[in-house]
Amino acid sequence: MPFEETDSIHLDEMLDTADRLKRHLVQTSAETFESDALAYDAVRMCLLRIGEGARLLSDAAKAELPDVPWPDVVNLRHRIAHGYSHLRVGVIWVTATESVPMLANALAGLRGRIG
Repeated sequence: MPFEETDSIHLDEMLDTADRLKRHLVQTSAETFESDALAYDAVRMCLLRIGEGARLLSDAAKAELPDVPWPDVVNLRHRIAHGYSHLRVGVIWVTATESVPMLANALAGLRGRIG
């Protein structure tokens, strides 16, 4: 299955957003994050944008990274955007500080392969 022309755009957006998210948290601890509404809102927006990129990424691109839990990435986007359920600050923190960096590494490798 060939990649779509827009895959590189979505990957670039997701990588840029992951970098932005990292910069939002550069001098923030889990304890500080819990009480910093501005950082929390910024991180949630970044997670929403990453999830939107994942939603728009082609099946061919997603198939190149089978270890990425694509439905979870997109589902978090939906939960943030539509407020389906309460989001726990701790879950957002772990996602932002552990899951997103791993995802960004995988995306960067894929981005390098599709040009």
